[in-house]
Amino acid sequence: MAHNKRLEAKPIIRILDRKTREVVGWLYEWNTGERVPMWKDGCKTDVVYE
Repeated sequence: MAHNKRLEAKPIIRILDRKTREVVGWLYEWNTGERVPMWKDGCKTDVVYE
C-alpha cells in the first residue's frame, strides 16, 4: 500500500479563543486527509472551532 506524503495543506476552520473569540489559529487539512492545527502564538487549550 502506498503512503501519501504531505505536499500541500489548506486552512479549513478558524480556531478561536473561547472567551475573547479572537482567532488564535487555523485547522489545516493536508492532501493526506490529516488535520493539524497551526497556532498564531503557541498552543491554546480553551478554544472553539468555527
